[in-house]
Amino acid sequence: MMSVKRFVMSSGERFAVLLDSDGFPMTYPNLYTIINLRNPGQSINTISAILEDIKLLFRLLEQLEIDLEQRIKSKKFLELNEIEAIANLASFSRSRLDGIASSKKVITFPKVNNKERSRAKLVITQDNVSKQLIYRRLTNFAEYIGWLETYFHSSVKTSTKCLLTSRRPRKPMDSQSEYKSFDGEQVDKILKAVDPDNQNRIWISDYITYRNELIIYLFLYLGCRKGELLNLKITDKTPPKDGISYLTIRRNPHDDSDSRLYQPLVKTRSRSIALNQNLKKKLDIYILNHRSAVPNAELTDFLILSNKGKPLSINALDKILSEISKVVLFNVHAHAFRHTWNDKYTDKVQILIQAGRITEDQAERDRAYLMGWIPNSQSARRYSRRAENKRAMEVGLSIQENFEDKK
Repeated sequence: MMSVKRFVMSSGERFAVLLDSDGFPMTYPNLYTIINLRNPGQSINTISAILEDIKLLFRLLEQLEIDLEQRIKSKKFLELNEIEAIANLASFSRSRLDGIASSKKVITFPKVNNKERSRAKLVITQDNVSKQLIYRRLTNFAEYIGWLETYFHSSVKTSTKCLLTSRRPRKPMDSQSEYKSFDGEQVDKILKAVDPDNQNRIWISDYITYRNELIIYLFLYLGCRKGELLNLKITDKTPPKDGISYLTIRRNPHDDSDSRLYQPLVKTRSRSIALNQNLKKKLDIYILNHRSAVPNAELTDFLILSNKGKPLSINALDKILSEISKVVLFNVHAHAFRHTWNDKYTDKVQILIQAGRITEDQAERDRAYLMGWIPNSQSARRYSRRAENKRAMEVGLSIQENFEDKK
């Protein structure tokens, strides 16, 4: 079975390769990732995700009995019905695809005429794979196959890439349905659940309890991502200046001091964020009283550690959030804290804007900085639209109330 293998180079750079069923690197997929992903500076997580999709493509081609490289070398490019079959199979989960039995779930089209036989095969059941995932898969399928055709035949124009991308599902126009932040009651339940003074606290260990409480406060107060939180180092906390301490989130994709194979990454820009007294106090208590007592903690600068003194992994962080979810009885995931932070920011800056202390543009530039986005980021614009929609609904309700008053 093919597999994607990550490794760390002697320089500290992390990379991934696609291995065939015998454990040997596959020539063209890995050449593609070096030229188109690694050299332009894409992150290891992006490279691994695309290699996983290319691995899936080969799985589908095997199901359809198509030798892609041999076909392209001989200029027998994919036909329309084969592209339709690939697009259809891309809508299935990996577990479902592994269980497909050709005798029961795959239908082969009959002969078209004596000279040509349709190779396309159609899966007749449906699966619950998100449109976003299907869109990503077909995009990566199209990019790889298009590159491979150009690699072997640079002067030949084919329609494979265009046909595959045209079969991607439409992205939903309204992304607000996927936007979920915590309301005030949910935030209170989360903070109570991780409070070290809670008699029914989740974790027995003092270190784990205080560490996990700090994790939640960092998510809530800073609106940071998982990779940003797990990349924080004790040296990123600066001494007070004019009575204010700062915490710096740094982008460092190839940190040779990070022993984690699956290195958490800072996706957005570096920035320094001011800390209020409550968060500063929790940081100081954690660092001085609890982190310092963890075995081997002195061997690393990373802020958030396992109870064995190793930098905490993403899987371990996800487990913490899962344990909290079981107690509060709703899904506690990291990105909802980021949404919650942005809701609070919007409420705060609307007051400042109405008072004439800042402008809309200034507010959005500040939001972009604090979130690590580039100026005029589409991500920042999404939160602005949410605020605009909220104001529009308030106006709509006031109009309705106006009619009620007249009655």
